[in-house]
Amino acid sequence: MISENQKQDHDTPQDGEVIVEVVDLETHAASGKKPPKTKRYRIRVNADHVQIAKPDPTGAEILTAAGLTPPERWTLRLKIHGGTYEIVRLDHQVDLTRPGVEKFKALPNDQSEG
Repeated sequence: MISENQKQDHDTPQDGEVIVEVVDLETHAASGKKPPKTKRYRIRVNADHVQIAKPDPTGAEILTAAGLTPPERWTLRLKIHGGTYEIVRLDHQVDLTRPGVEKFKALPNDQSEG
């Protein structure tokens, strides 16, 4: 059993690993490699850049961070480097550490009167 004093903080580098402050996923996606350890992920949602601290935010958290509220009024798509798009449900967690995560596109849901 590990005591509280022996537990390492998640920001503490292990085995020479460097943890950077911010990783811009859009520019990193072209490398095809897993993003480095970071404290914040810079993502693009439509034309705006936002920073997310969690490596696995939900679709709703991404939309909210981008100021697109309420998130239920939006459809979120994830663009993977190379042109593939995936629909992201509001309750779905997105793995920002996945290689190729490039950007997000949010489209307003069509709401018809009547």
